[in-house]
Amino acid sequence: MNVVPFNAGLLKLTIKAQSGVVYDVDLSEFSVGGNLEHVPARSKHAWAGDFRGRPLFAMEIAELFQLQRPAPEASRSMRHVVRTLFRFFDAVEVKHGVEINCVGDVTDAQGPMMLEWLASETSKLYSRCKTTLDALRRFRGLPPLFWPARQTDSVSTAEPVDKEAIRHLFNAFKHEARCIKRMFKEGEDLASRGTSPRGDTTLVREWALPENRAWIVNELTRERLHDKREFKIHGAYRGLAQSGWKGPTYLAPNMSERGREGIVGALRWFYPSYQDTAVFLWLFLLGTGWNLSTALGLDVSEDDAWSQAHPHSDQFAVIHAFKARADRHQFTLSMMKPEWHPYRIVRYMIERTKVLRATLSYRLDLARNDYALSPTVAKSGKIAELEALVRSPWLYHTVNKIGEVSAFGHADSAHLGPIARTVVATHGLLERYPSLEKIGTSDARDAWIGYAYVQSGYHVLLTQLASQHANIRTLRHYLKSRRYREFSEKQVRKVQDTVFAEISTGGVVDPTRLRLLVANGTITAEQERRLQDFRQRTRLGLGCLDPTNPPRQIAPDHKTGALCRVQRCTGCQHGVVFRESLGPLARACAELIHIQRTIPYAAWSGSSLEDELASIEETLKSFDQTEVAATIREWSHKLQTGEVKAHDTYPIY
Repeated sequence: MNVVPFNAGLLKLTIKAQSGVVYDVDLSEFSVGGNLEHVPARSKHAWAGDFRGRPLFAMEIAELFQLQRPAPEASRSMRHVVRTLFRFFDAVEVKHGVEINCVGDVTDAQGPMMLEWLASETSKLYSRCKTTLDALRRFRGLPPLFWPARQTDSVSTAEPVDKEAIRHLFNAFKHEARCIKRMFKEGEDLASRGTSPRGDTTLVREWALPENRAWIVNELTRERLHDKREFKIHGAYRGLAQSGWKGPTYLAPNMSERGREGIVGALRWFYPSYQDTAVFLWLFLLGTGWNLSTALGLDVSEDDAWSQAHPHSDQFAVIHAFKARADRHQFTLSMMKPEWHPYRIVRYMIERTKVLRATLSYRLDLARNDYALSPTVAKSGKIAELEALVRSPWLYHTVNKIGEVSAFGHADSAHLGPIARTVVATHGLLERYPSLEKIGTSDARDAWIGYAYVQSGYHVLLTQLASQHANIRTLRHYLKSRRYREFSEKQVRKVQDTVFAEISTGGVVDPTRLRLLVANGTITAEQERRLQDFRQRTRLGLGCLDPTNPPRQIAPDHKTGALCRVQRCTGCQHGVVFRESLGPLARACAELIHIQRTIPYAAWSGSSLEDELASIEETLKSFDQTEVAATIREWSHKLQTGEVKAHDTYPIY
């Protein structure tokens, strides 16, 4: 056994996460061993068992923490994973007599053993254990473990929250938000009628009047919030803190009586507390279909940092936020005037939390000055924390510390769910919509994606674009419910029935006929004649089911009864692709690429030319890609040499 002297100092680390947040983490348990006796009382119920210490392994884990610099939430998850690994190593040593003292002692053969040992656990825990071991080995210059893949997740039978349930929940939150706005209006009205009560030394006569308490709070917090000491300096603490003085009558969902008492209650007449801000955050989540981490990524330090004008309509704005987990920006459209649309919600929160943000900016300046005098890692972490808070629209003043300002974070997901469930119960929605019984922040996105899937005609690609997922694999997680599987199974049965019906007629099974029969249920004699006549093909080599009646979004200026002049067939519901369509489609693709190279980017970006190219490229994916590439190269050569000219009559927008 390799013996390493225990040095607590090497395993008690101060980590500055990549986000800038600084926190302390103690990894000593992995060196001396984990024991129930040393577990905090609040966590004893979740303790899965003791494990022996492995000093070498503990040092490797400490090195991983210092190199990866995980966020505090990820740190807790990593330590949970390492505890699971150490318990598994104990089981291997007992059963097989093989000691595991460092990551180099872990072998490929132990992968199947761990799968068997974790049989009762979720496969995600096994995956996280394997990922952690591979990261440790990579930093030690060792090859990754050849462990088997985790077991496939069981198919979910839970039904998503349906559209009607979400709509009624949204309306319930709107009711709560109106109550909060009325509370702020009540505070402003009271303050306008009040006067200073500081001359009342008895703390009974003038301080008992709510309008005077509202006046003094409003007067002292016009620029920023004050802490307990500052309220005492201004002679307002004793009067506001008297027991029995009540603030607003309204209590937000899940808020205790503490929300209307003392200074904190008086502050709620003007500034949102935790549950107040949660109501508006829920409205934003339900309105955008974003998950919580994306909504928390909004940066409102500057207007351009979170919204931009829509390029084609002055009624809309484009809201954007950076999603750190996906390492990409997310976008959503919102109307700018309706009160409960996402844009107006964020605007309202920016205005309502202006004083809270000024408080954070004041404390940020103090922290920077303190750091300039004596720099430390902890102080730089405090600066990063305050900078992150200033950027957030989801600010609130805390009820347990006067004058303290904070913002919603990832850990608040566990508290947002109960707030929504309280709203469900208060408004009597549970009986009509049982799916709301366990509503959480992720359900808002699930329901939004489900709605997009159904509205798009169960079109996976369109749903992927609407949800802004990087790939289909991520989207499949949201489409596993029974409701969506039933549709897919019905479509498969429809294809099978149509194929055998065509076979029974004694004719050749034609893929084009098959697609039309599955999609429309029938083909008229006129449509069949037109599709078989090569002279009826469009400029892109496609057939058309209704050439005199193109959809309005394809040809907005179409004249009734005339043939379609636009012929943007790949994006049209009437277009039918044949095997022979490859040549015309490849030529159109080559022409568009040629045009893109010859015009300014500003003229190309966002135009119908760009949309047409994307649509044609997507259609060409159904052909053999080697043949597609060869045909496009052939047409591109002809265009470059001047043998043919590009078709340039596309409508431009």
